[in-house]
Parts: sequence; C-alpha cells; structure tokens
Amino acid sequence: NSGSYFEEEPSNSEQVIDHTIALNNLEPGTTYYYVAKWTDEDGNTGVSEEKSFTTQQAPTVKNVSVPTIGLTNAVIRFTSTNATKVKIYYGPTTAFGGAQEVITSPTESTYTAIIDNLFDGTTYSYKLNTFDSDGYEYEGTILDFTTIPRPEITNVRLQQVTGTAQPSVLLTWESNTSISSVARYYPENAPESAVNKVDVERVAGKHRMLLSGLLPQTAYTLVISGEDALGNQAQSDIQTFTTATDTRPPLLSNLQVNSSIVNTDGSDQVSAQITISWDTDEPTSSQVEFGEGTGTTYAQSTQEDTNLTFNHLVVISGLSPSKVYHLRAISNDAAGNSGTSIDTVTITPKATDNALDLVIQNLQQIFGFLVN
Repeated sequence: NSGSYFEEEPSNSEQVIDHTIALNNLEPGTTYYYVAKWTDEDGNTGVSEEKSFTTQQAPTVKNVSVPTIGLTNAVIRFTSTNATKVKIYYGPTTAFGGAQEVITSPTESTYTAIIDNLFDGTTYSYKLNTFDSDGYEYEGTILDFTTIPRPEITNVRLQQVTGTAQPSVLLTWESNTSISSVARYYPENAPESAVNKVDVERVAGKHRMLLSGLLPQTAYTLVISGEDALGNQAQSDIQTFTTATDTRPPLLSNLQVNSSIVNTDGSDQVSAQITISWDTDEPTSSQVEFGEGTGTTYAQSTQEDTNLTFNHLVVISGLSPSKVYHLRAISNDAAGNSGTSIDTVTITPKATDNALDLVIQNLQQIFGFLVN
C-alpha cells in the first residue's frame, strides 16, 4: 500500500553516482510502492518521492486437452499467455520422468505437442509448467490421459453345430477393445480356397460367428482378426479343426407338380408330360421316381442329374393322357445322404385336338367354309 513498506530494505553500501538495486521474490501482477534512500560520504541522507511499478501478470495456460490419443502417442493442445516457454512433464506416475519443451509467444496463442514412445493401455500423468521472461518456472496442475490399448483376441472357442444341412462350426472369442470381426478359413490342403467372413460392426467383449457350408471330414485352418476405429489390428493364433461326418439327409421343400399335353414330334399324336420342381436346403442332385396308379412302389425313374444345386426341375415326358400317376423327388448330397419328398399323386390332362385342327374348326364356325 502507498506509504507502507517492507521492513527489510535492500541496499548497496558502495559509494557510486549511478545506483541500481534488484528487487526479487515479487508477486506477479502486483503494484508495489517504493522510495529511494541515499547516504553520502559525510553521512548526509536523502529520500525520494514515492513511486510505484506493477509486475507483469504470471504466465498461464488454459484450454488444456488431449484431442488425439493413440497406442504409443498423444497430442496435447493448450493456450498460453505471458509465457516464453511451456515445459510438459509426463510419465506413468506423478514422478513423471519425461519432459518436452514448447517455445511460446508472450501473447495469447494456441500450441500442440506430440508425446511419443508411450506404452499402450497406460495411464499417464502430466503437467504444463510455464516460464516467464525472467526464466522463473510456474507449477501447473497435474492431469492425466490413458493411451489406447492394443487390440487383442483371446479365448477362441470352436463348437460343431449338429442337425445342419452341411457341417457348421460356431466360433466364439473375446476382444479387449471394440473391433470388427473377420474369420479367414480354408481346408488345410487348399489355402487357395480361403474364405473371409466379415462382420464390420465393432464390438468389445464377446464375439460370435457361424461358419456354414463346410466340407465333411475335412481339416480346416482358421485365423480370426479385427480392426479398431483407428486402424489398429488384432489377430488370433492359428486355429485348426476337423469337421464331422455329414450323416444328415437333405431336406426337400416347395414341391410343385404340373402336367400338360404336348404334341409328339409334330404329328397328330399327343402325349402328357409332368413338370416337377422343388428346393433343398443344401446342394444336391435331382431325380424323380414315378409309376402309374397309386401305391408305394415306383416302376420307373428319371436319370439322376448329378449337378448339385439348391433348386431343382425335372420333366417327365411321353406319359399317357388321362392317367393317374404317383411320384416322389429324390436328392442326394455330396456325402451320399439321400432325401425324398412325400409321395404325390397327379392326373395327366385329357388329350385335345392339335392346334391346327382347333384353328380350322374356329374358322369353319365363323366363316362357314372349308366344310368337308
């Protein structure tokens, strides 16, 4: 305060004409009042009028953030004022151990600093100490951030699924972070046949995936991988498994039976044909057994189409019109398991005049000519 001074008075006893005294340990941003006193060789003293000065504001930092955190690095952003330098101390404990300096402008400005060579999945303490123009260091507040853990895949489990059309395996595993799911698998003796099954949804914790359509009694190689939002990848150890024997017959569904009358070799003779279509739940061959009348025995069968497919179509030609037939579809899978449809009874249509005769009859009725 004006007129009130500290008891301790810095002084210099050397007799000089130009006088300089340094005042230390002052508070920043504070107004100080002072008077100068002097004594000559004869002991005469004098006192100046009171004057004042204001020390500079202390350097500060604000808006401290860590906008980007990786596996082994982090970006620290801050805004400083009245600082000529900011020193970032960091480490896995509050004892720190690492430091990085950023030269700054005394005017308010924003800076970023990249901290490298960190450990993944580790919490780091850090503080930003500021320095004024005299080199005095000001303590900052201790903060912390945690680096991203490296993605890991653990606890891989494989379970054979029973009762499926083709051998299937249920995969389960766990990840410590949110990652996508990719299962790459192939028969051990045919790596060129590798298949990638992908689920792009990022999940942390438990994952599951069903591998279906596998070959029976076949040794497979499997690797599970995943990627987090920053592109960091994880991969499991190589897994091997052997599929079970395929003993389940294919299931037939959507059986459709249609009959029609057709001309025989363009002559006036007509015959009936039956078109049979059906679906199977796995790739299978196509064949139909059939016979006249009803019953449980089938006198004839079509030639087996050994092309394995899910959708089937068989045409039986050369049948008699106005006859009762019964039939069933047969499908064999790659393992030799045979599936059959239920017995179906159908009646072929009556024979009709050929198309030319029908046209002539219509013309006769309309115009009354060409009458025999």
